[in-house]
Amino acid sequence: MKNGSANPSIPSQKVMEMSFDQVNNFVIDLPIYALNGLLWLVYLAIDYMPALVSVGIATTMGLVVDESVQKLASARPLRDGRGGMQTTQKTSQVITGIVLALWLAAQWNMGQPVPWIGATMWISGLIAILAVPAQRFSLLNGVKVGIVTYALAVIISRIYMTYTSQVTPEQWATLLGSTDTAAQIIANTRANSTTVAIWALWLVVPLGYFSMLAQQTLLNPISLTNPFATYEQMLLQLRDRGGS
Repeated sequence: MKNGSANPSIPSQKVMEMSFDQVNNFVIDLPIYALNGLLWLVYLAIDYMPALVSVGIATTMGLVVDESVQKLASARPLRDGRGGMQTTQKTSQVITGIVLALWLAAQWNMGQPVPWIGATMWISGLIAILAVPAQRFSLLNGVKVGIVTYALAVIISRIYMTYTSQVTPEQWATLLGSTDTAAQIIANTRANSTTVAIWALWLVVPLGYFSMLAQQTLLNPISLTNPFATYEQMLLQLRDRGGS
């Protein structure tokens, strides 16, 4: 009876050994899992880095530039030197948010280098505004208009490319005479439109934007006493100089 009876502790020992082995393997493989997760986050951040940069620059622009411009535009001085009052409008910040949303929608799943060109436009625009505060009103408006123009150019080109890719020769055969002729015309048109879109998105529109920034930045001579002064600060300096 003793030889034929099974030992009840053997299955429990095997279960404990298996559980210890699983825990041991998990502890050994844990750094690999962590490294793979970290690499996945890095690759994801690289893919969305242009969008993240655009969001960061637009947020900085809204908190720093838009805030000061909006305060100056909404200030209402009182009579007889009794100070002034400040309204709480956020028009400039709202416009920046709309421009950012339009750009994010335009560059979504767009191939390089278009997303990085747009991010560079945001960065260079903010740098120009901060470098020449005397021109911040015109520069701020020009930056937003330029980015909207580029976003609309991207959206229009994507819509056109999607439409032409879905056109079949059979759909145009009745107008162009034959399927072969239609296929050749569609291929030539698609190649020409792709070339025009690449030139526009990679060179023409960005070059016009950066030319606008340079023209607005160098529009007026730089102050030799205080290059980073705004017009308000310059007027205050002139008044103080005249009063002294």
